[in-house]
Amino acid sequence: MKRFQWCLIVLVIWGGLSSCDKMKDLEFLRVASFDFENLSFSKSTVKMELAYFNPNNFSLRLKDAEFDVFLDDTKVGHSLQDTLIDIPARDTFYFPVKLEVEMGNVFKNMLGALSNKEVTIKAAGNCKVGKKGVFLPFPIRCETKQKLDFF
Repeated sequence: MKRFQWCLIVLVIWGGLSSCDKMKDLEFLRVASFDFENLSFSKSTVKMELAYFNPNNFSLRLKDAEFDVFLDDTKVGHSLQDTLIDIPARDTFYFPVKLEVEMGNVFKNMLGALSNKEVTIKAAGNCKVGKKGVFLPFPIRCETKQKLDFF
């Protein structure tokens, strides 16, 4: 009897896992809002809302996001997000980010950014994405080039 129960559990788990489609990556759309919470010469706090699109046919939940932000390969900030965010299926959602920025590293890159007129912004870290209480680690890897027009 016990063996039958174990076989049944294994079959249910296998059927559940095999019926799941492969998850598509979330698509970054834009920075929806940007605000300085605390501005100083040593360390500043920036609050942003990032708009993403979920191309999957199912909703998800995101929690425990932790990542570093790089400006032209120099680490300029760190973010730790510990709230639970609901991600609707096939819809846009907003990801609030509170970023601690090391202003010394930003100032180091300022001269290069002014001369190049373009900077590379990268984010690298990890988060947990899941459904119905089961969360799996998911890497955060994104890179974009941003044109700077000061003059």
